[in-house]
Amino acid sequence: MVFFTRRLQDGVQDDSGWTRRAGREWKRRAEVYRRYLAAITPMLPASVVRLCRQTLHDAVVEAAEQSGDTLALVMDATGALGGFRGRRVRLVFKGVRRRIPTARLIGRWWLYEEPHLCSRTRFSLHVLFDRGEAEIEADELSIQRA
Repeated sequence: MVFFTRRLQDGVQDDSGWTRRAGREWKRRAEVYRRYLAAITPMLPASVVRLCRQTLHDAVVEAAEQSGDTLALVMDATGALGGFRGRRVRLVFKGVRRRIPTARLIGRWWLYEEPHLCSRTRFSLHVLFDRGEAEIEADELSIQRA
């Protein structure tokens, strides 16, 4: 994660000791991120833009599997705070360039995502989970109902 880091996520929690300062920093970074996303959106696949606009915040990873250059995540978004709320969603990334530790993702809560341009693939999606992070470099993303 570049904009919404683990440290900042921990900082905005009530018991962090620097909640107000972290909140101000979050707002500052959110504005910079908004401008950054507007600049790169025309170069991202439409499905990545959709995922970031609708977000899976608070969805839970039910299943994760990588085979060759394909990564599939099944997300339980019944309690999520975005446009996918109330559904199960299957994300299929194709053209994935590196191994993702899928076993560690099961049961994790998806918090934030950041899309980035990538020199090796069409995009790189950084995901902050309740515990841990993932960087998925891929050429395609399809979003399906699970």
